Amino acid sequence: MKQAANELRSSIGEGLVAEGILTEDQLRRALRVQQLLEEPRPLLDVLVELGYANRQVLNTAIAKLGAGMRLGEVLVEQGLISAETLEMALNAQRERGVRLGEALIDLGAINQRLLLQNIANQARAAFIEPSFAMIDPSLLRGVSPEFLAKHGCVPISKDSEGRVTVVVSDLQDANCRQAIEDLFQGIQVLALGPEDAIRKTIEDFRAYRQHLAGTESITAVSSEETVVRLVEHILTQATEEGASDIHIEPLENKVRVRYRIDGVLVYKTDLPLDLHSRIVSRIKVLAEANITEHQRHQGGRMVFKIGPRQFDMRLSIYVTIHGECVVLRVLNKEMGLLSIEQLGMSPAMLQRYREDVLDLPTGVVLITGPTGSGKTTTLYSSLDYCNKISAKIITAEDPVEYVIDGIIQCTISDKWGRSFEATLREMVRQDPDIIVLGEIRDKVSAEVAIQAALTGHKVYSTFHTEDSIGGLLRLIDMNIETFLISSTVISVIAQRLLRRICPKCCTPYVPNVREVQAAGLDIREVREYTFKKGRGCAHCMYTGYRGRIAAYELLILNEGVKEAILQKKTAHDIRRISVETSGLVSMREDAVAKVVKGITTFEEVLQHTPRTFTMRPLRQIVSLCQ
Repeated sequence: MKQAANELRSSIGEGLVAEGILTEDQLRRALRVQQLLEEPRPLLDVLVELGYANRQVLNTAIAKLGAGMRLGEVLVEQGLISAETLEMALNAQRERGVRLGEALIDLGAINQRLLLQNIANQARAAFIEPSFAMIDPSLLRGVSPEFLAKHGCVPISKDSEGRVTVVVSDLQDANCRQAIEDLFQGIQVLALGPEDAIRKTIEDFRAYRQHLAGTESITAVSSEETVVRLVEHILTQATEEGASDIHIEPLENKVRVRYRIDGVLVYKTDLPLDLHSRIVSRIKVLAEANITEHQRHQGGRMVFKIGPRQFDMRLSIYVTIHGECVVLRVLNKEMGLLSIEQLGMSPAMLQRYREDVLDLPTGVVLITGPTGSGKTTTLYSSLDYCNKISAKIITAEDPVEYVIDGIIQCTISDKWGRSFEATLREMVRQDPDIIVLGEIRDKVSAEVAIQAALTGHKVYSTFHTEDSIGGLLRLIDMNIETFLISSTVISVIAQRLLRRICPKCCTPYVPNVREVQAAGLDIREVREYTFKKGRGCAHCMYTGYRGRIAAYELLILNEGVKEAILQKKTAHDIRRISVETSGLVSMREDAVAKVVKGITTFEEVLQHTPRTFTMRPLRQIVSLCQ
């Protein structure tokens, strides 16, 4: 039976009112809306959808208010577990005498890493995933691995005021606290960390001490060498986990380290704030940036080697109110090309792309999408397919990201007089069959692409637009004559990257009505199919996803579409004509077909693909994407 409206309460909602983030009227309305929903939704989601607060403000508030709330309440309010799951865990807690967190993990409702992060937030403590590379060696003087293992703790650093940061697996362990106080006289700051990471760090300490037996003391390692090892550890770990970006962010009382993996930022660990300046200085040295400058934004570049592999890293330093924020973009120089069969196109779409686009000798091919949508990968895979002994392919890129044997590649460099405009003029004098422009930036580059196609060349380029129709409209907005567009452009490919479901922890799952309706599908049709999602495991960093796949929209210009361009019809009309006459499958439809195949989830589809106002029936979508 539903609770009466005047009795509805929420601990976190009341906390948000006390913080001035919500008014009492807004909270009452949000609770009423939450109560009337057919399917349960977390209060925070309701607040965001009603426009009362954004997600960032709410997450900050939770971190602040968590100390005054019970752990179960915090997890429910964030939508990490349901109220029913919490009740089951509380029953298990009472029956078996275990902690709530342990009961939730046993039920598979939450992973240990996410649980510990929430416990740390509640306790106003840092969450640190320790490694031996982080440890200040001076803190290990007179400390044995056996002592650390017995109490489940690892000292990490000591600041200028003598405060020692120690990572523990249980903030409530009184024996551990007492042992730390006896060992380190003075002030100690406790941080929370995963038990397995603490155990691994202690084992590494034991192995290292045995390795140094009879040669030197571990405490002979200087603090500078410690920072060198720590930076190397951060970079190595990021590359091993497939990160595309490394974020080292100073906050008010700690340093947060996050990796962008499969397009999503993954919170990795916190570090003591006193390490920040030394970490930044070490990275500046590696990237040949100015180590004495702390008030201006900076950039840099370095090559980081791990065994035989090389990673090109581009540095960006942004000065904030708490210090210098570091972001490193990781480019794997050894990364191999994908074949066009590995891109993720459906068999029917791949056949059309091969026969009606790649095999044609002339015309312009545009690959569109926002930054980070995989355009460059698709471009290079297409070039690799076209790379034959009888074809000369020449490129103008900024920069060259993949090196392909047999292709003439050029990096744009204003410093050396290779401006974009000068390079474009020289390209056509090299007697090419295929011209590649890394990106169409403006009217000049668009006109070069069009003119090259008119003179019998095949031209490939990337473009920043939302979908395939948008690529055509942007050319029109650049004042390119419509008759030139219709006579030279043969295809526009739009794409987005979706995360793949982790194969190690995938489990059956039933989509809710809200997801299905938001995707524009009929719930009755959807119930005919089975779906999967990832629960979260160590293999996928507890995200439920591992790797990515592209969702595509392939527009091939036929006579109907060309006539619509000549008449400057609206995007809606051009899309309708494309669907009716050229068999266009929208990007969202292609993505939905991948959900049915168990590759990705509705959550990814709704988050990353543009909305399609007219979706075909699900059976027809599956049939078209076979």
